[in-house]
Amino acid sequence: MFKEKLNKKLASALLEHGFEEPKELQLKCIPKINGGADVIGIAPEGSGKSSTALISAIQKLGSAFEDAPRALIIVENEEKALAMLEQFKLLSYNTDLRAEAVFEGRKIDKQTEAIYFGTDIVIGTPKRVMEIYFKKNFNLNKIKLFVIDDAEMMIKISAQGQIDRLALSLPKCQHLVFASELNEKVEKLIEKFIIAPIIVEVEQ
Repeated sequence: MFKEKLNKKLASALLEHGFEEPKELQLKCIPKINGGADVIGIAPEGSGKSSTALISAIQKLGSAFEDAPRALIIVENEEKALAMLEQFKLLSYNTDLRAEAVFEGRKIDKQTEAIYFGTDIVIGTPKRVMEIYFKKNFNLNKIKLFVIDDAEMMIKISAQGQIDRLALSLPKCQHLVFASELNEKVEKLIEKFIIAPIIVEVEQ
């Protein structure tokens, strides 16, 4: 089972919070992600795309280290950012990993300060992440994992330019992209920064 390949603290948290059996997407994606590959996960809503992203980030980072973020997860809106942050807290409760959610509608200075004073994972909307980056208080140089959750939503909110700027500002890192389908628009969204990924597709 895939939990046997995860660190013990993460596997324990998964078991404690009802992840007794992995979803098909997790079972197929996580070993490839653990191996360091760029992965595109294609699956319908409810297939565990967000939890796959979080499990992968927690597994890759392991524990808190320095102040600069090492994982960046891009989501479409405040609701998704807060939902992922809550799930992160459940799955990482027995580690010292830190995460911050950033999005429009809240004071940017407080969000900027939270990142500046140290976090391991940033979960945020592309617009707000770029705003903080432009304030020169978001050090992207340590990013090891760049995740786009629900890539088709990035297209719907016209975030192509912001995604391009972010991706091209990052150091060499691992890329994960999740979407409901791999179509021409999604391929165009990621073509500048992801090359020869492993594509994993599952059905409901």
